[in-house]
Amino acid sequence: MILLLTKNMLGKFIPVLHNTNSSQRVAETARITFGLGYKSLVISKATGPAAQIGLPEAQKLALRYNANIIFLSDLSEVIELLQPDLTLIVVPGKYGGINLSEALNKILPKIADMRKVLLIFGGSEPGLTQKEMKMGETVHPDGVIEDVGTLGTVAITLYIVAQNMLMQAIRA
Repeated sequence: MILLLTKNMLGKFIPVLHNTNSSQRVAETARITFGLGYKSLVISKATGPAAQIGLPEAQKLALRYNANIIFLSDLSEVIELLQPDLTLIVVPGKYGGINLSEALNKILPKIADMRKVLLIFGGSEPGLTQKEMKMGETVHPDGVIEDVGTLGTVAITLYIVAQNMLMQAIRA
């Protein structure tokens, strides 16, 4: 029962990897996302090897995990088409924002009424532009002040969200 509740709540969170040309970063983001139990992943603005090699690899992983993967050309298109209830821009703490756990504490009481929450990660150095960072609420994984790289940020963030959803399901 608890696992079913956790999967249902976790399904409302959709990680988005934006602006990368690394095939390995795309494949590893998909592996982390689906391995932690998320059922959807969006890749936007994949170029070069990320588009040619990374996207097919991510598609294979999505099929293996019975998950959804969406490829779009730009972040504004992602937000326009998915129409999330909330968009969280995930960055290292030195770039600002509130602790992820603090943001989740605000979200959890309303999560049952929400359909989608986007978790947007910058896929290249130096990350997201100022314009892109204004497309949602900026958050950082608890305790992550320095830049630990895209994959580190994705893994830590998705794990924190999954643990918070599990704790919410246990309390319910």
